[in-house]
Amino acid sequence: MTAVRPAYRPGMSPGLLRVVPAVSVLLLVAGVLPSLGARAAAAGTCVSWSGAQPPSPGTARDPLSGVAVLSPCNAWAVGLSSSGDTDMNSLIEHWNGSSWAVTPSAVPGSVTSALAGVHAISAANIWAVGGYTDSSRGRTLILHWNGTAWKQVPSPSLGSFPGLSAVDATSARDVWAVGAYSLPSGFRTLIEHWNGRAWNQVPSPTPGKSAVLTGVAAVSANNAWAVGDVIGANADQSLILHWNGRTWMRVASPNPGLSNDFYAVDATSASNAWAVGDAYDGTGRKSLIVHWNGHNWARVPSPNRGGPADFNLLFGVAALPSGTAWAVGTYTNVLGDYTLVLAWNGKTWQRQPSPTPGNGKAEAHLLAVAASSATSVWAVGFFLDMLLPQRALALHCC
Repeated sequence: MTAVRPAYRPGMSPGLLRVVPAVSVLLLVAGVLPSLGARAAAAGTCVSWSGAQPPSPGTARDPLSGVAVLSPCNAWAVGLSSSGDTDMNSLIEHWNGSSWAVTPSAVPGSVTSALAGVHAISAANIWAVGGYTDSSRGRTLILHWNGTAWKQVPSPSLGSFPGLSAVDATSARDVWAVGAYSLPSGFRTLIEHWNGRAWNQVPSPTPGKSAVLTGVAAVSANNAWAVGDVIGANADQSLILHWNGRTWMRVASPNPGLSNDFYAVDATSASNAWAVGDAYDGTGRKSLIVHWNGHNWARVPSPNRGGPADFNLLFGVAALPSGTAWAVGTYTNVLGDYTLVLAWNGKTWQRQPSPTPGNGKAEAHLLAVAASSATSVWAVGFFLDMLLPQRALALHCC
């Protein structure tokens, strides 16, 4: 795989790690260890990563880019299904404890649509976000599950190509969605909030000339995080925003590489949050994990596979109050692309064996991870099938 520029961004490479419909949706795609808490959760609760693969209704690609887990018998995954470059439709699949099945989604009449993130408040209150196009322009897409059906909910759409990448909530009346929209001068950060009655845009800073948000984590009504990056001409710099109950403000974040990107964030308390991405060191890309201890964000060492020119990219993170955490993504070398799973054991991040399904040349990517317990974890993405190129991928920690 060859990155288009040092600031590697999913969707900008042949791997198509985060699918970016050309018309609308932004699916973009040093630490102080004692400060991370005294609890030592056992990452070894996973015996292996496996799972029956979900349906792939399209004939071109069916990547899954978001997942929410309520229980071992109740999980949701979202993405898109495509049978060609101009035929892209949002994809929602449900896990009932024994198999995955496609669930109809309330997508408006559109040219293309895709979903990037999903969050479950309860079995009858789930949100999914992304974007779609109508006959004239791109628009944000927000769907809600009420326990019976998915229905579209009106949401603000700014600029030419708005899209939402992630969603999280603290309650039925406190839901956040983040992404970006396009102006002639560049991308602007986009944050929207559900107050129990309607979705409204909330002002957010856009450092530099162009910036995007790719992940969000809400802890309380007065404490939420959003991550992404500030896009430069030749390199990106990490971006972390914080909600204090009144305004979104940028906070200092590590930039250990020449170019740095965050793709996901998760938090369990005011003093325990993780953000993941990658850092370019001039030769290859290294996994990037940072931790919030209640006072500052600091880089935590994380393992990397392969040689100095290889890519280790983390696109999803999930944390539990017990202290257990997982990060997932892709390892890339000259031979192909392989799934990458890291687990936090309370002291260090360690790599876990994970399958790379498919026929022929290796190409498998994990884009998101979620957990309801240490033994109920799902990671989703896509893999290459030589007969039907890109198939939905779901791996279960058991």
